[in-house]
Amino acid sequence: MSAAEAETWDAIVVGGGIAGLAAAWELTRAGLRPLLVEARGYTGGLVAGARIAGVRMDLGAEGFVLRGRAVSEAAEALGLEVVGPSGGGARLLLPPLPDDDDGGATGPGRPGHRGDRGTADPDGPWRLHRIPRDCLLGIPADPTAPDVVEILGEAGARRAAADTDLPGRAGTGPDAAADLASFITARMGPAVLDRLVRPIVAGIHAADPGALAADTVAPGLREATAHLGSLRAAVGELLRRRRARWGGRSMDATTRGGLVRLTDALRDAIEADGGSVRTRTGAQSLRPAGSAGDGAARWELTLAPTGRGPTPSDEPVAVGPAQRVRTDRLILACSAGPARRLLAGAGVETDLSAPVGSPIARFMLIVRAPGLAGAPVGSGLLVAPPAPGRRAPVRAKALSHLSVKWPWIGRELRARHGEDVHALRLSYGRPGEPRPEVTLGDALADVEALTGVRIAPDDVIDHMLVRWDGTLPPVDAAYRERAAALVERVESLPGLALTGAWVAGTGIAAVVEHARSRAGRLAGGAGDDADRKGRCS
Repeated sequence: MSAAEAETWDAIVVGGGIAGLAAAWELTRAGLRPLLVEARGYTGGLVAGARIAGVRMDLGAEGFVLRGRAVSEAAEALGLEVVGPSGGGARLLLPPLPDDDDGGATGPGRPGHRGDRGTADPDGPWRLHRIPRDCLLGIPADPTAPDVVEILGEAGARRAAADTDLPGRAGTGPDAAADLASFITARMGPAVLDRLVRPIVAGIHAADPGALAADTVAPGLREATAHLGSLRAAVGELLRRRRARWGGRSMDATTRGGLVRLTDALRDAIEADGGSVRTRTGAQSLRPAGSAGDGAARWELTLAPTGRGPTPSDEPVAVGPAQRVRTDRLILACSAGPARRLLAGAGVETDLSAPVGSPIARFMLIVRAPGLAGAPVGSGLLVAPPAPGRRAPVRAKALSHLSVKWPWIGRELRARHGEDVHALRLSYGRPGEPRPEVTLGDALADVEALTGVRIAPDDVIDHMLVRWDGTLPPVDAAYRERAAALVERVESLPGLALTGAWVAGTGIAAVVEHARSRAGRLAGGAGDDADRKGRCS
């Protein structure tokens, strides 16, 4: 195809995950009609859904943290309702406290119980605890609160409370380690890290706090600690601001009907406003095509039809003839591998290799189980990582009671299958562990150990094993700085922008905010180009 035959678009977005969809939607809001291409056969990326037992459910990310307005504003503009989880909150399954500090914890606990205040057995039964109400990523606003003391023990709570005696610069100064684990330990001690922050952060980010930059997973927290003088005060202030903004609702949220409704709505809106979305279409190469002054588009992409790679986790491969497309505005919102290849064609060399996340397996179960009617673990639970040389009582690292957490799932299941039908999701795969292999028998055994409810195989209505290999990489402080520098270097080239989880950070809120901001900057004076709206030839 000659240059004259190349299609020309207002804007092009490469990558149809939530970053690419959010960026393309932002472009349409500026009056542009973008082309979005996605090499896989579906859009949404980690926000994916499927029907299980006839009910559509999220298979990947199911919610986001109410941080900033980027996600909630988009949802509301698209006519979606943002809601928090039901079920009375989540729990933590924790090992016994050290033998010199049992915290006064007594009574029943699943999957075992300790009926007296005797010496804790490090291999003894683990206990369920409610996640404290006033905490941020497990960091307590009040270490002396009863629900915190129950988890930390008396000694751990005293050490955490000593945070207020430290100078504000402790753990926040320019010479302090920037990872989340070091920050928490410096301010509140190891008990808060091991018994609250580590299991919660591992459940959210599939990474250890030692591998995550504090400023990435908790933006503004270190700065607020330095300003207010203590981590306790910083957490309290951030919680106060969030609750004032969101009317006291849970900090975790989704769109009613599932987060996949958001990506569906973004795609529908892009197409309704004149944009085009092409799946199974991959960007193969990129080169400069001209300059704004000569009347030609700045960037030329080569696109080709794509098929599946050697494994589901591999990049799709070209399977058909190529075509050329041109644009003045190009956003790369794809994963690290294809983005680096395309950037090389634009003259941007990068040695920034995205870290590989832990392999994750999620086992979805639809079961008939009257014993689950009382929601024995609330909306779900997180299993703390075991100490070195120790073993957790189950292989799963988390269990979500989906039909309790998101009531619309429960209603649809009951409408289709009658009463006493529940949806559960078990998560497997921790940093440093091999790729998890999970059978139906494994999953049912873990459900029984975690909830106390035995479910026979004949009572399983449907099940599905879903894998996300290497998709949630840990982002440390050094990587975060290098990624920001790369984004800035890319954006020094007119008409080019870079976004996506590998440079934006972890979490739906961070990714959507980054994508929308990059697209907004690139759209710039799109209103001055009204005569070009919808141009493709």
